[in-house]
Amino acid sequence: MRTLTLALLGGVLLTVEACQSQVPRQLPALVGQDSAILAGAAMEADRYAEAVALFGQALEGAPASASLRYGLAVALSYTDRGAATREFQWVLANAHPDSQEATQSRDWLARAGALPRTAVALATAAEHEQQRANSALGGSAVFGETGRRPQPMPRLQLFLVGQPDSPTKEERYNLRTDEDGNFKFPNVVPGPYMLTNRIAGQPIWRLRIELKAAEEKHLALGPENSISARDDFPQPR
Repeated sequence: MRTLTLALLGGVLLTVEACQSQVPRQLPALVGQDSAILAGAAMEADRYAEAVALFGQALEGAPASASLRYGLAVALSYTDRGAATREFQWVLANAHPDSQEATQSRDWLARAGALPRTAVALATAAEHEQQRANSALGGSAVFGETGRRPQPMPRLQLFLVGQPDSPTKEERYNLRTDEDGNFKFPNVVPGPYMLTNRIAGQPIWRLRIELKAAEEKHLALGPENSISARDDFPQPR
């Protein structure tokens, strides 16, 4: 018997003020009742009323299951927004604060304008705390042919790419320099990165950048640290 997971809910859309936003594809495994498995199958087939009934049956045997409550809330978001709101609020109040169920319930309630004030305050405080710990990387980009004075490079696209097997492995940032060649990545998760102006093909720069928590680093991009003088990520030939 396969276990019903939140992956079974992948592709489901939540109703929010006459619009719908995508439900996350990864959810913790639900308890293995037949009704829970059938509820997931019903969700995949867009049979939401049936899914509501089946999640209700599964909850009779496990009324404190946050995963089952979350599944019920998702199904209800298609059929009864008021009931969905109550179920998402239950999940937010009873699931572990860092769980996927709590996080996604908080997001749904915030979009629906139904998030309790205390939860709004806690979410805002957590966001501000994270931003205070984040870093910033600014600088300027100048370049020119050999023998010529380097010139600012306006509207140059730059990429800051998190490195594998590190806290930044999922992080990606990109921007364009201003008309004077200046740039700033203002709110970057601390850790190791590759800074480059091209992901594919031959770039001008390919530098390893290490950002510490709350650090504001300045970097001058020029001929002296271009790949002809320094390449921190040499490509195999």
